[in-house]
Amino acid sequence: MRISIAAALAASAFLLALAPVANAQKPEVDDFKIALQFGIGYLPLTIMKANGIVEKHLKAAGLPDTKVSWSTLGAGAAANDALLSGSLHIASGGVAPFLILWDRTRGNLNVKAVTALSSMPMYLVTNNPNVKSIRDFTDKDRISMAGAGSSIHTVVLQMAAAREFGDANFNKFSTLYRNLSHPDGLAAFLSGKEVTAYFSSPPFQYEALEKPGVRLILNSYDLSGGPATFLVTWATSRFRDENPKTYQAFLNAHKEATDFINANKRQAAEIYVRESKDRSGTEAILKLLNDPEIRITMTPEKTLPIADFMSKTGTLKGKAGSWKDLYFPELHNLPGS
Repeated sequence: MRISIAAALAASAFLLALAPVANAQKPEVDDFKIALQFGIGYLPLTIMKANGIVEKHLKAAGLPDTKVSWSTLGAGAAANDALLSGSLHIASGGVAPFLILWDRTRGNLNVKAVTALSSMPMYLVTNNPNVKSIRDFTDKDRISMAGAGSSIHTVVLQMAAAREFGDANFNKFSTLYRNLSHPDGLAAFLSGKEVTAYFSSPPFQYEALEKPGVRLILNSYDLSGGPATFLVTWATSRFRDENPKTYQAFLNAHKEATDFINANKRQAAEIYVRESKDRSGTEAILKLLNDPEIRITMTPEKTLPIADFMSKTGTLKGKAGSWKDLYFPELHNLPGS
């Protein structure tokens, strides 16, 4: 039986139409849930969300039907709770809350860091004219920080207290903490009422320093000896093992976003201002992205010293032998620390 050219073309067109369906795979997870927080340290995640980069790489991996959901949380502890409850796949936050969950889940969920997000300084500022350094804090002072008690800011202040007053007094200022998100803490600090000190991150700390009478009393880089990873993303080993294509799509998207930021800082600043509704404006954010103290990088920097301090003080029961113990293998080729 002879088949006409028209019939053959129609059959070919039908097969081509089916090809994308055949190549597409069932989603590993129907709804891929990722968390971010406030501040430019989360800029890679902000860019990934705004530009649909995760969806792009999921599609390239043959998973076009995977939905990507983003949530904005106020602290790493909340991200840990969400990860443990199964309502989150990729958490993000400071190194300290990640390390706490890494320690708690060793031998079961085996949480590890997926990527570093950024290295940037954390500033402790005050509006109390009597406070020239942390030695001058009294029981009348109140220090606002996000995730007070478990955040990376908490650990850095503990490190500073241990240096000034001895290791036994690392938790000297715990009664002064006020647990507020960075935006809420800034508002409370600038109100001039209860909060007399503010430990934050870019861009909020710079907004605080613009106000008369506010001055810097501690830079986290003074303790770390230079640039140190501020924020990371983390996940359970189970999620990584059971969803390899989704996990790799996130990694690929993260690298694309990081490269985009470093090659297009003005455009990245514009996207951040639009997405965050930051009042400081594009030029102010661009200035921060050009600050040599601030690095948008996937490479872990000085993570292990933080873990060592937390082990020494008993916050962590275990001890990491290397920074590679803390991160999944996909980052082990980077010059981390």
